[in-house]
Amino acid sequence: MQKEVTGKMVQDSLNLHSQYPDFSRHWCDTSEKFAGGDALLTAMQNDWVAEATCYEEQFWQAGTRLVTVYHFELHNGNESLHMPVVTNPYVRKVIRDEHFKIVPFAEARSAQRESRYEGND
Repeated sequence: MQKEVTGKMVQDSLNLHSQYPDFSRHWCDTSEKFAGGDALLTAMQNDWVAEATCYEEQFWQAGTRLVTVYHFELHNGNESLHMPVVTNPYVRKVIRDEHFKIVPFAEARSAQRESRYEGND
């Protein structure tokens, strides 16, 4: 199941409470481990479609500071892209407004391992 959020994200970027600068931000998974919300927005504006589920991964820095990363699976024609996005208020707003289903990242890894054992590479 996939979710088209491009129009809503662009509209939200005009909202003063969640304003994002109007510029393109290319992100490449071979040169950057994580993307920002601006790279996610740019991908959506360039016709990438996100699946309806995103995966939440939490990192604790020094045991006291939580950093959350949301993993999105994006598709554009025959191309697929896994984009881990560091959370910020705008990213959380998009997830909430677009009703993404949030699943712990550990569950995604477990399901991926199980599918390999079933012969579904």
